[in-house]
Amino acid sequence: MAIKIQKIENNGIVYADPADPGLSIRFKQTSQGKSLNGVPVENHVTEIIINDDNQVTVAGSNAIDAISVRLRISGSAQSKARVKALLGVLASTNAWADEDVFSGFRPVTPPSIT
Repeated sequence: MAIKIQKIENNGIVYADPADPGLSIRFKQTSQGKSLNGVPVENHVTEIIINDDNQVTVAGSNAIDAISVRLRISGSAQSKARVKALLGVLASTNAWADEDVFSGFRPVTPPSIT
């Protein structure tokens, strides 16, 4: 899989696989001011959107299931270390897919925040 820059947008970038046009990863970034204890800071918002066309078999017939995975991160630069730690929760939760959490079941494996 050779992911490459597909397009550059005003507020982000889109990567795609030329051999798999249904697969794309978009980074969308915006910021605006907010106040923390009366001190003005910039609040940064990053959205990572992964889209893919997944071939499945339903009732004996082939079909394309358009799937989307989205992550939205919001916080000031002063919270960068904590955001990194919280992202680690997502990176370490492969068990949730095996536990059918994405099909509506409750997770058996609890989140672990370091």
